[in-house]
Amino acid sequence: MPLEGSYAIWNNRGGSGKTNLTYHLAIKYAYKNPDKTVLVVDMCPQADLSHAFLGDDDEGHDYVSQIGSLKKNPMILDGQQFIPRTVSGYLDLFTSVGLPNNVDPRTFLFNVSKFNNQLPRNVYLLCGDTSLELLGKAMDLKRSATTVTPYANPWRTITQSLRVFVHKIGERRGIKLMTFIDTNSSFNIATEIALAAADRIILPVSEEHLHRNGFEYLFSLLYGFSQPSSIYSYYRHYSFYYRADENGVKLPKIHLILCKAASTTKEPMLGISCNQSPKAEEIESCWHFVYDVYTKHRDAFEVHSNERMSPRPSSSSSNSERYSTISVNNHTNNFLSIETFEEFMRQYVMHISNDTNVVSRIAVKSHSPLLAFKNPHHSHEYQSNTQNFDKALNDIVERI
Repeated sequence: MPLEGSYAIWNNRGGSGKTNLTYHLAIKYAYKNPDKTVLVVDMCPQADLSHAFLGDDDEGHDYVSQIGSLKKNPMILDGQQFIPRTVSGYLDLFTSVGLPNNVDPRTFLFNVSKFNNQLPRNVYLLCGDTSLELLGKAMDLKRSATTVTPYANPWRTITQSLRVFVHKIGERRGIKLMTFIDTNSSFNIATEIALAAADRIILPVSEEHLHRNGFEYLFSLLYGFSQPSSIYSYYRHYSFYYRADENGVKLPKIHLILCKAASTTKEPMLGISCNQSPKAEEIESCWHFVYDVYTKHRDAFEVHSNERMSPRPSSSSSNSERYSTISVNNHTNNFLSIETFEEFMRQYVMHISNDTNVVSRIAVKSHSPLLAFKNPHHSHEYQSNTQNFDKALNDIVERI
């Protein structure tokens, strides 16, 4: 198939590093796979990912807001209607009248290398839009069929509107397409559309916020495995997972959980004592809860093939060593059988140093790929952290 894969980077908690990860992962994948087209979709209303890719214009004005307000690069439909070349422009058009036959979806895309020559030429962006949240209110009305729509099943069609876009791009002859979708923390219609467009989920988490309740809520939102309370169970037919099942909308599977290590600094966070970070036994208990969910609902996790487990580390190893990454073997077609907690952790969980988060944020703000360690003006510690993050990105790409 021309569509190599589609990944949503999602967590229902803000500040988990979704945008940073999407930015760097897309760039790293594009550099390592120059024969493939990399599509990046910004489905977060803040549009930070698009700001990182496109930056400012020659006069120092924010490019993304000008695209969204039709001041830059508008799309002209039927010679008279102007549409923003953003994700909001596409969704508004699609949910109102469908995608006209004379509209090539590639018209909405920006080649990011034209805005920053440090970026690879095979990365294309469906630009974010700060109007996405406002548009979501209208799309919710259309999806619930309280207004006239051109669709027999508006809930299914609108929920899969971005999936249609991705597949239409992938249908182009000669294209091998890989898609990365940045998402919003709020579980609104934009997030639901983003998740419905992806086949797999990469889930960034942090040890500082690791708690069983967080995973329990996450699993309940997307898959309905458990509810925080049974008091409102009679409303479950309004939930996303229930409606998706009812309308035949495919839900993505969890491919990889990226766990950022807890910060080693002791700076308190907004009135919260720094000693409130979870203890080692609490973190271990949380991972056992996730493993228990896996044993009961394996169909929610991506089944990895063409891979073999790395040798089991000794019991004296550190967490990052104990749950090491797998190695790839392209000479076998056997599906991986995971029967133990340790095997689950090595297969689905990757640990990343917290220090690399600072490096990745600086690169995003400077509209640059992760090339900072080549700059002799940076400190040895900074260069070391950048190299560590670059290695982590390589490991993630190897597992995609």
